[in-house]
Amino acid sequence: MKKILFMLAVAIMAAAILCPAADAQEMSKKDFKNYVDSVATADNKSKKDVKDSLAKLDASLVEGTEMTFKYTDHNFGNVQSGSDVSYDFEFINTGKAPLVINNVSTSCGCTTPSWPREPIPSKGRAMIKVKYDSNRIGNFSKTITVYSNAKNSPVVLTIKGSVQYKNK
Repeated sequence: MKKILFMLAVAIMAAAILCPAADAQEMSKKDFKNYVDSVATADNKSKKDVKDSLAKLDASLVEGTEMTFKYTDHNFGNVQSGSDVSYDFEFINTGKAPLVINNVSTSCGCTTPSWPREPIPSKGRAMIKVKYDSNRIGNFSKTITVYSNAKNSPVVLTIKGSVQYKNK
């Protein structure tokens, strides 16, 4: 019973803290000013900094970013062991705000991604290079997950193929 009451109290406090941020657009001017004052005091920041941060967040949500890939999968077909097995997934930022790739993860250590670390401007093009270890013989199908500030994040890319043993 105590655990249930404690969990209920935690949930109510979390809702009280998170709801004002979620409803910031629907607040009256007076409520918004009080909210900015409380956040500034709690975070030890100036009111201007808080207003600027909220404005940037609001703009990024309205304008948004979106990654649009030319292709999201690639089939290498049959390749020889020891050969260079890599592919560049080309994409464009089709949103109005800069696109930032936070992380790219793969389904196994045999696949190595590389991606741009700097923000990609609106309408900017970039590539995510994926390299597969072709010393592993046999069929493969691997996924690459791209995490970013885009509204369609995460995006899952796929590579597949078959590595044949190369006779010397």
